[in-house]
Amino acid sequence: MSAALRNRFALAALLGSAVFFGPDIEPARAQSPSVDLSADDRTSLQLTVYPGNLSLIAEKRDAAIPEGQSTLRIDGLPRTIMNDSFLLGTAKDADLVWTSLRNRSNGSNAIDDLLRDQIGKSVTIRRDDDLIEGTLIAVTHVALIETDAGLEQIPLDQVIISELPDGFTTRPTLDADIISGTTLDHVSMAYLLDGIGWNTSYTAYYDRAENSLKLTAIARVMNGSGSDYENASLRLVAGDPNRVQQPPMVKAARTEMMMSAMADGAVPAAGAPDRASFENLHVYGPFDGLSMQDGDTVILPLLDPQVLPVKRHAIFAASSNVYNMGQNGSETFMRPNLEIEITNEGGKDTKSPWPDGIVRIYAKTPAGDTGYLSEDMISLTPVGRDATLRLGKASDLTGTRNVTSLDRKARPNLPDEVKADLEWTISNTSDRAETVTIRENLPTDWKVTAESHKHERPQPGQVSWEIDVPANSDVTLTWSVASTR
Repeated sequence: MSAALRNRFALAALLGSAVFFGPDIEPARAQSPSVDLSADDRTSLQLTVYPGNLSLIAEKRDAAIPEGQSTLRIDGLPRTIMNDSFLLGTAKDADLVWTSLRNRSNGSNAIDDLLRDQIGKSVTIRRDDDLIEGTLIAVTHVALIETDAGLEQIPLDQVIISELPDGFTTRPTLDADIISGTTLDHVSMAYLLDGIGWNTSYTAYYDRAENSLKLTAIARVMNGSGSDYENASLRLVAGDPNRVQQPPMVKAARTEMMMSAMADGAVPAAGAPDRASFENLHVYGPFDGLSMQDGDTVILPLLDPQVLPVKRHAIFAASSNVYNMGQNGSETFMRPNLEIEITNEGGKDTKSPWPDGIVRIYAKTPAGDTGYLSEDMISLTPVGRDATLRLGKASDLTGTRNVTSLDRKARPNLPDEVKADLEWTISNTSDRAETVTIRENLPTDWKVTAESHKHERPQPGQVSWEIDVPANSDVTLTWSVASTR
């Protein structure tokens, strides 16, 4: 292997090309020809957006590249490119090797760099309404300029540069020194970048009469990369790729909402995109022909509507266990939490998970139109797994919890001996029957000694009851508990 910086990359999965092989080639010392590769030379662009504000661009650009050594000047790159992730290649029979890569982008220090290039040259100072000529002597946090009045310290924003140096660019540009065993008509490249993120938003219509939920999902793609993308093939990845550092989620500066039929032909209006598995990730797309400007928020269909059966729960949860009871006769009034439970049946291909996202739930109002009901977050839910959506506190279901008797005796070197009788009264003032769940915290070594309804112990520190409450009725649960040591 030569001492030169030599890299070969397999881009078959990303770019549709083969693995690049070739002999060891020492870079020539002579001046090599320069080949410009602008964004106008791009013939294909694939954009893959991952969770955590990370994207991958794989693109192809056409150019006449001579045999031997040359320098590719690649511009039209996003400002947020991770240049240490750059891959470059072409067909395997081209024997392409690149030997060095230089980033000529101008970032936050561009003004300082420009001024340092003017040291020893004439510059113009803006002072109120006057323009004063001088010679730039040095640059630190201010500019030291020699004028007719002597040496002056001038704020950097008051210095005017009359002309830019050769090769200056306002956008990221990479110079790649390459050696090719044959003439080329294109190169392929891939690179990671920050600044583009996506998330899932669900809309759900809850049919209380049918006890069903119509669930659909859209993808919200936010472009804050500082670049525009035309006629891209977009793919969206859901899952949890391992990252060394998770950048903050991008916040788009401008919003341009485009549904599928209006997004420059991004997807057919008939339905959601295809989905495929990629190791531990799930890939949705492609959305072909997508165009978006810097600052755009683009909305696209992600999952076809699914009508799912619902399990409805009204849950009363006691706030303390019987060790912390108050005096006999203490009564607590509470409203239950309403939840609905749905199961992921896999959708059209029976294999699609539900990505992380916010679910906004709607339902029919008494007037017959659509009203907003609630919203909740859903975590990535594989096929066959349940997801629980919280609707909020019930208003037609109420409960009172009363400690009707409490006997507590202190024992030396042992926990207190406790016996208690409790009563729950559940009131249902609605016109439909409800099934409520009552949960009580209970030490694992205690036991229920009597009860009006049979309990379950879903976990060691809890007992629960499921009780049917008819419409416009009250139901009472009584139970007794005792410590066992």
